[in-house]
Amino acid sequence: MWVYILPLAPRLMEHLINGYLHDLLNNFEEYSLTEEDIKKGNRDRAEFITEKLGRKKFRRRVLAEKTRQTILEKVKLSIVDDRPLHFVIPFGGYKHFWNPSHPEPDWAELFHFKYLTDYVSPIIKVHKPGVIIEYMSEDLILPRMNNYPEEAVQAYSTVFMDTIAWYNKQIPNNLVFRFFKVSDRCNSKKIIQKVESLLPERKAKFAQLSPEEKERELHRSYRSVFWDGKVDLTGLTEQEKLDRIIESRLIELAYYETEALPENMGDYLGEDNHICLVFSFGTTHDNDEYQDLTLGSTCGSVVDFWIGRGILEKKEDRLLPTIISKNQHEDIKDKLVQVDVDGILPFKNFQKIEMVTL
Repeated sequence: MWVYILPLAPRLMEHLINGYLHDLLNNFEEYSLTEEDIKKGNRDRAEFITEKLGRKKFRRRVLAEKTRQTILEKVKLSIVDDRPLHFVIPFGGYKHFWNPSHPEPDWAELFHFKYLTDYVSPIIKVHKPGVIIEYMSEDLILPRMNNYPEEAVQAYSTVFMDTIAWYNKQIPNNLVFRFFKVSDRCNSKKIIQKVESLLPERKAKFAQLSPEEKERELHRSYRSVFWDGKVDLTGLTEQEKLDRIIESRLIELAYYETEALPENMGDYLGEDNHICLVFSFGTTHDNDEYQDLTLGSTCGSVVDFWIGRGILEKKEDRLLPTIISKNQHEDIKDKLVQVDVDGILPFKNFQKIEMVTL
């Protein structure tokens, strides 16, 4: 999968990388059912689909039996009602400020879409109503939580939505990618007010944690605050910065609680036939309670697509689309080669792509 012979001549390299990307993103490869697949599908289609959703090639966390049974019931419901399976993906709805692509999406988003297309390809083969993959942007809390400017969040949403619209034209009709912002469906002002009201209690609970527990809580938050963002926080002392990082984490937890209230999003992630999909969140202790279905972001990577940067890796005669983190980018930045890309998407971050030879 995704293999291309790559000569060393620069012009040929550029030509072949463009051909590779066009083929990767424009040509859908239909899933080929094996004889065993056909037997399993005929015997129990819901069980067959559930088995495919849990395959190790894509999964990044052991699928708890309770979660598997929940998914099976939702698959059965979709089959009985002759409806698409409906996956919901809650995500940040921004491009991390470390990324040269900030504030707009880059190849990471497209590679991620392709990865999920491959993931659900057996399902759309055997279930005619197909699949909905719906992204839920938790955009409204970002300026308060991590100091992102509103215009940066809006820039990401605009291009993300347009990228999905383009990608939907490349895939089968019974697979649809969707996107909405929580701020479009909920009262942002009331949510933020509720979050603020919960902070004193959250701070009191945090103060009671052991040093090890505090470190675990903050592990993902150290890199989250945009110091030179909506408000200039670069002049804070080290203690003040730590306090702001702690506040960011406590706002995040308060937001999850607030978002789940019936007057807001309620149980949208798990209601009806909805199946929640998560990525790096699923590998953390935050997911111990929910046990959500956890996948990689793309082939060989667990870096969230809105955090990471999409590049191509060349291994011998193969090209692999992947998503890399800030630290990975720092490690290989001197080895990265930029290649011009033509005719895929008009947005600025799709005019070139970086490639590294491993």
